Amino acid sequence: MERTADAMSTMLGAEVSTGFVASSAKEAAGGLSSFIDEMRRRLIASPLVHVDETSDQVRTKKWWFHVVSNELYTYLFASPTRGKDAPDEAGVLAEFSGVMVHDRLAMYFKYDEATHAICLAHVFRELEAIGVGWDQRWANDMTALLTEMNNAAHDARSAGANALAPLLLEDYLARYDAIVEQGLLANPAPLHRDRDYLERKSFNLVAALKKLKPEATRFVTDLRVPLTNNRAERDIRMLKLHSKISSCFQSDDGARNFATIRSYLSTARKHGVDGLDALAMLFRGDAWMPPSIT
Repeated sequence: MERTADAMSTMLGAEVSTGFVASSAKEAAGGLSSFIDEMRRRLIASPLVHVDETSDQVRTKKWWFHVVSNELYTYLFASPTRGKDAPDEAGVLAEFSGVMVHDRLAMYFKYDEATHAICLAHVFRELEAIGVGWDQRWANDMTALLTEMNNAAHDARSAGANALAPLLLEDYLARYDAIVEQGLLANPAPLHRDRDYLERKSFNLVAALKKLKPEATRFVTDLRVPLTNNRAERDIRMLKLHSKISSCFQSDDGARNFATIRSYLSTARKHGVDGLDALAMLFRGDAWMPPSIT
């Protein structure tokens, strides 16, 4: 607030208080109810969305910012809970029936109207730790295979193809199964004791890759689906910066207003609209809206 007030004072040649900035944020968020309703409708109708969550602090309490986004739209929602009640209240995922890209958080799999795809960026990091740090060959083999599959998916999209060649896809999925079986054989249950921490990490990953094979390989069975959930992570990056720089929000409404305004600015920029221009339209009472879907 102080930085914004200082910047506005310099630009306008008049003293601007932090109270004015705070009231402007409240006014801006209050003028975006129709925009947020439209975001919900558009994201529900989208063929693919990315979802994620990150924490920030509201006064002395941990809050969570949930995001549903794609290449055209961003919808952020602030809540005191990380659980399913928050995205339910946000009002997109319960009605969404397209492809949902996310990490392996159990909450997201409860939305059974959607088709799921898991982010493999996290998987790659775990595979590297297991393959390099713990010398399990199957993990290195899986990393190489997933990379090869992703390259093939990129090449197919670049060539204008809608799918991989059936025989190539069949070969990839068979090799995936074989490496998973190697991973299970490399992580047998120890006799007369529980698995230790490192053993659990390796076994849990290979077990997840077996159980979630359709979700882990969605990026080659459906070429609309990317390998990672980077889209959602980019759309919540400003929250991470806020947490580092500003430490906390001073009120519940402040957190919610921030989420609403960021949803608006992020979506506008995805459509090539400058953030200041979008704010000018908003304060003139004619908030920018994305072009109609044809």
